Amino acid sequence: MSSSTITVGNIISSLLPHGSQEPPLVPPDECSALERCKFVPMFPTDVFAVSAYLCKVGGVVSYFDPSPYAEETDKCYFTIGIDFRKQADDAAAEWRDTDREDLGQPPKFVEDLWEILIESWDHLAMPGSYVIPGNRAPDWWRAALLLAMISDMACNRILRDPLSDFKPSPFERWVAKHYITQAIEENAQEKQNKDNDAASGTKGIRPPPSLCQVVDSGIVCVLPKVRVAPVGATLRNISRNLSLLPGRGEVRCSWHMSPAQPPNEDTETLDVLLIPEPSEIHARCFDANGDEEISLKERHYYKRDWETFHLNQDWINTDEGKKVFVRNCRDLLANAKKESGCINGVVLPEYAICFELFEELCGELKKEEKRLEFVIAGSSDNCEDDGNGNTERGNHVLTRVWYTEEAHQTTSRKKHHRWRMDRSQVETYALSAALNPKIKNWWEDTPLGRREVHFHRFRERSVFSVLICEELARSDPCHEILRSVAPNLIFALLLDGPQIKQRWPAQYAANLADDPGSSVLTFTSFGLIDRSNKQGHHPENHSIALWKDDSGKFVEIEMPKGEGPRAVLLSLWSDHVSDRTITGKNSRVRSWRYSSHFPIYGNKNN
Repeated sequence: MSSSTITVGNIISSLLPHGSQEPPLVPPDECSALERCKFVPMFPTDVFAVSAYLCKVGGVVSYFDPSPYAEETDKCYFTIGIDFRKQADDAAAEWRDTDREDLGQPPKFVEDLWEILIESWDHLAMPGSYVIPGNRAPDWWRAALLLAMISDMACNRILRDPLSDFKPSPFERWVAKHYITQAIEENAQEKQNKDNDAASGTKGIRPPPSLCQVVDSGIVCVLPKVRVAPVGATLRNISRNLSLLPGRGEVRCSWHMSPAQPPNEDTETLDVLLIPEPSEIHARCFDANGDEEISLKERHYYKRDWETFHLNQDWINTDEGKKVFVRNCRDLLANAKKESGCINGVVLPEYAICFELFEELCGELKKEEKRLEFVIAGSSDNCEDDGNGNTERGNHVLTRVWYTEEAHQTTSRKKHHRWRMDRSQVETYALSAALNPKIKNWWEDTPLGRREVHFHRFRERSVFSVLICEELARSDPCHEILRSVAPNLIFALLLDGPQIKQRWPAQYAANLADDPGSSVLTFTSFGLIDRSNKQGHHPENHSIALWKDDSGKFVEIEMPKGEGPRAVLLSLWSDHVSDRTITGKNSRVRSWRYSSHFPIYGNKNN
């Protein structure tokens, strides 16, 4: 189908293949697509998905003038006046605050707007069909944008904390309950099917990819939203509670939430222990993959100027090494507690650990700190059993979040992009003895598989997400999702050089801090920094982490001086901020700010 023949009906029927009601009012094979979609969906999340996707495909936002006092023109520019805005506010409040336990029908204004979409069923959806001299904006543009605004407002802070000036919504309670039920059912089904492609490495409940009930999640998904993009003119500047995401094909998203109420941001600072292990990396840890049975001539004809390597974690590849690693981490946590009444989180960089050791480490850290909320670590395998008692090797991130002192959830996911180490990096990190610099590019040997992005709610109004190295720099495929959901806090785990303002991590951290306004911490192990320093080609630098937030603040965090196990205690505090949509709606949210960092040392007898 060419773009010029895509109609409003094509889009609606593709999003609602079984119709707009659940269960269908009429069997799909007994009526037309138009008849199946005639009635407005019962749930605001489904209405948001359809209307927002129509706006996206139709390029509607670029023709919308945010001022309610603007004059509409004959070049398709349109506005939403005061009367329409008041009707939208009233409809959203009615939909959100209804006391009907069965949720009932959507408000009359929502039904009227949906009817405009249905009446426009055969109208072309692409903006080029309308933007000619003398044309005014089609009616369905305004209707779709209003429906997106109303359904977004009807989902006020969904799956997050309610504001005190809004009473709890039966719809939101139902969605939260249904969301968890879906997660349990989906996990049970995946375990029954043993579908390796669908396996996410999640132990316990795996949330569904979308809040929608009838919209096809293969085309578009909807998840909660945290921050509103401060600049631009897109759908991300319109909504404040819901995010429109791509279908669950290339990237599968998950919103992980606690069944219990998480702590409040104001009860204490967020004190995170950064353990930059491995602090020493030998060149032999980088092991070139050999193709001895294939001649160099043939191999380099089909693999011109590139080879692959994998990482050997010699700091934990023996029982004694694992024992020392766990003991050092526990000692560091114990010593950090001398500086803080509570350690809330522990973070280790890319490739620091393996899953077996992660499980043991989490148990030991939780014994030492009963109020520990989360542990994040880069790992050489994941937390998913392949059915043979083995875990999958590769570059992963492991995350454990405790919902209560005992209840917790562990998730893992694969890295999205392989590391390409060029000749310059090989020489900078003095790895030539292991990786021949004659080869221009050495590629990390790690499977990619299904790409995922996880969002973890860890405080009442706060959500964090984790990136692995190249994911920070590569916009595809996850940056659109990050900017749409806009988590308060992003941890980027690296195996890299010094974290300073002049290098690439600072550039990409600044991009995410500017849009959508997330606070970003880039964090690397000390091993490669140390190798670079020892060569003496450049001034020594010991910065293992870099903080950037939407206030414009950059903070370089150095490795503590000395020998033996070392870590940094990072203290953050939560600031009240107000985001604003381009339709004038305020969103009261939190932004995490840097407060201080302090060196932590392990016990000398280790």
